Amino acid sequence: IKGWVPDAPLALIEAGRVFACSAAARTQGVRRGLKLREAQARCPELLVEPWRPADDARAFEPVLVGIEELMPGVEPLRAGVCAIRGRGPAAYYGGEEEAALWLLDRLDELGGPGARIGVADGVFTAEQAARQYGAQRHPQRIRIVPEGASAAYLAPLPIGVLDDAPIVTLLRRLGAYTLGDFAALGAGDVLDRLGAQGARLHALAGGLDSRPVLPRTPPDDL
Repeated sequence: IKGWVPDAPLALIEAGRVFACSAAARTQGVRRGLKLREAQARCPELLVEPWRPADDARAFEPVLVGIEELMPGVEPLRAGVCAIRGRGPAAYYGGEEEAALWLLDRLDELGGPGARIGVADGVFTAEQAARQYGAQRHPQRIRIVPEGASAAYLAPLPIGVLDDAPIVTLLRRLGAYTLGDFAALGAGDVLDRLGAQGARLHALAGGLDSRPVLPRTPPDDL
């Protein structure tokens, strides 16, 4: 990307919103899902490029291959984000944190010095744990949510992390500004008002994300 260096604030834009951003942009308050104008207000020197899925997938493939050489069972969620079954690596390396440290070393070797790792009972909670890097005064590249503590961890997070603009807008109008506010609503009421998608998001907000990681089949090396 013209004018970009590794420590520059960069955002990829899709439909007028931030699809992904660099570590330097995150330190300035830029987050996935922000409107472009708000992102530029938070970071005036922000470099902006359109999100090109094919380019992202092509660039992310060597990272996936490198991870699979160290820890099998990788599920790509989207370019730049993947999930890994944690039980096997934790047993092999002597614990969740130790396994995460090995993985960070490998990601640094692959050219991903800003990579973060979240460990939790479910994929959604783990991703949120990873995304909170830089949100506190003492940033951590590894954040482990204890078993059974997903709901408590998610409760104070802003409702916008659900990444569904129409439902998030409606919830804010109803006075639900955090995941804890949303989770406190009755499941039946949410289903009646917001439908199946709202019910799914309500379960995520309450830490009820028990779906298994679905690892990909690595493509043939041609």
